[in-house]
Amino acid sequence: MLALLRDRPDAREEQAACFKQLFAGLEGRGIDFRADRTSLRSYGQPVAEAVPLAAALRTHLLDRGIGELSLAPGVSPTSLLSVMRALAAPAGLHRSLHELVGSLDAAARERLVIAPPVPADLPAGGEDWLGFDELVPPEVERQAEELSSAANAELAGDLSTLLARMEASPDDPAQGEQLNEIVRAADALIAEGDWAALARTAAALVRAERMAREGTYGRAYGIAIRRMLPKSALEQVARLMPDAAHRADVLPVLQRMGADATETLLGLLASADRFDDRRAYYGALRQMTEGTELLANMLTHDEWFVVRNVADLCGELRIEAAVPRLARHVSHADERVRRSVALALVRIGSPATVEPLRQVLRDPSPAVRLQVLQAVDGRRNRALAMSIAVLLDEESRPDLQREMMLALGRIGSNEAVQVLVRAAEPGGRLFNRKPVPVRLAAIDGLREAGAPAAGALRALLQDDDGEVREAARRSIASLG
Repeated sequence: MLALLRDRPDAREEQAACFKQLFAGLEGRGIDFRADRTSLRSYGQPVAEAVPLAAALRTHLLDRGIGELSLAPGVSPTSLLSVMRALAAPAGLHRSLHELVGSLDAAARERLVIAPPVPADLPAGGEDWLGFDELVPPEVERQAEELSSAANAELAGDLSTLLARMEASPDDPAQGEQLNEIVRAADALIAEGDWAALARTAAALVRAERMAREGTYGRAYGIAIRRMLPKSALEQVARLMPDAAHRADVLPVLQRMGADATETLLGLLASADRFDDRRAYYGALRQMTEGTELLANMLTHDEWFVVRNVADLCGELRIEAAVPRLARHVSHADERVRRSVALALVRIGSPATVEPLRQVLRDPSPAVRLQVLQAVDGRRNRALAMSIAVLLDEESRPDLQREMMLALGRIGSNEAVQVLVRAAEPGGRLFNRKPVPVRLAAIDGLREAGAPAAGALRALLQDDDGEVREAARRSIASLG
């Protein structure tokens, strides 16, 4: 699988067949490899060099600094694929194993154990060999902390000076070396876990990049921003979004990082436990412009609130590629999910949404049907006219009947107007008289239809019912 992903990225069918075989072959055991310069072991047993690709796998792992690779049993196909893609990346792409792990989704990280090779000459009792059992004298530890604090303060001061100079003169030819210094300072911030300072630094580069002229300088800023924000660091920066004190720095950085940031936010949205956190990540995703095609993949999530939030985003951003997966949720057990899915399908309004929306219009929940009807757009949802007309005869709830007629009016096609004209007619003189509220709702629908319905409204000025005549008069007046 790694060889296919690495050497034959376009062989989609072979990759899919190989991945299915790999996943099925795990049989709940997970993955367990140990590699060193002389051998490869799997589940504690040595793998013979004669086994096809065994030597290639050992070399592949060692080239990436991996001596131990374990994936817990029960891993999902999505998480397994996430791990395989990270392992197939070119050697050197990730500057450390920590960065490689940080590029994975949260579910994969929880099940993955990855470590560098154990030195061949490590004796028994490795902890003693590493010196972990030696106690540092308190005065030495205190001096070390003081030196570290002084160094950090000096670094912060130097970084602030560099950033101020850069923003003051973003096109200065000397910025190339200064950018290298800033990136080195950012690496130190990552090592310290000072994510707020990293966000401020990245935000300053984003502002300077916007002010710099096109060409060499602009490209240099872009390269520097990418260098200082590997996926593992980007995730930590994105985690600051729920904190209002850092949001002004974090959001421009996320927007600048494009699809990588969108993917990161989606992972955080899916794994967030607190409502406020989910709301913050959702708000950031609404302002992202790249990587939105990744949203459709999140519609397979197990948590209902993730599916609901992602469906809302798909609707707001009108992502047509998400329609097939949205359609799978029109019968979701949770009404809140069905409402969001229905609204998303209406907002997207592509031809592919017609069939699932017909199913939504028969949803057992009146609230779901009502929300769809209220959102029907005359331009995007014209193909729903006849479906609504058929359901109009079956619907008994006055509020839904009224929304159906208003929706037909907004559609305004000839067929929709004719349905409204018939609904506005009085019926028989003695029998089968239509209720006045139904006729008034039809007149409101005709008013929504505009000019094509003007003739029908004028005819109602001669109606026997005073309420109908007055409603028709007001509607004609509103049409000018």
